[in-house]
Amino acid sequence: MLSIRSFLALPTSEQTKASISLLQSKLRESEAEVRWESSDKFHITLKFLGNVEPPIIDSLVSQLQVLLKNVSSLKTIYNTIGGFPSVDRPRVIWIGAEQNEFLMKLQENIESVCTELGFDKEDRVFHPHITLGRVKGNRKLSRLTETVKSLTFEPIQALCSEVLLIKSDLKPSGSVYTTLKSFPLQA
Repeated sequence: MLSIRSFLALPTSEQTKASISLLQSKLRESEAEVRWESSDKFHITLKFLGNVEPPIIDSLVSQLQVLLKNVSSLKTIYNTIGGFPSVDRPRVIWIGAEQNEFLMKLQENIESVCTELGFDKEDRVFHPHITLGRVKGNRKLSRLTETVKSLTFEPIQALCSEVLLIKSDLKPSGSVYTTLKSFPLQA
């Protein structure tokens, strides 16, 4: 049986993607060696699952349908840009979301369901963000880090109305995402 590389995520609306893409284009002007993510891949990862056998996926879907049945849509505010592991030596450039109690509780509950099904508990603190790009080299990196540090923008508000179970196929050109299941949140 083939395993499925997958993760759980909050998708991003088209309007939010457009706003974030404008910020990303300002970062691109640095001409640093970065593989920039396309806007159709913008999302907040709630839980990376890794390679999962189909029967476990089925169990996860059943558990999440129960968990998310009465969860309300939530507002997210994107208000920071940064880098992992740090802005001065980034490997990933991201836009961060405010850590409101509803988002944090949603992620915590999803983590609990996944742990019950045998997935490893994430040992890093949840930092809600959208990956904008992955640094591939040092060329013009200082220009990029200066741009990240100096970039100001109005906070971007978004409504998250579903959780997605996404399959991620790794290709030489980058990962390709396919939605396996949508879990609508209450209006």
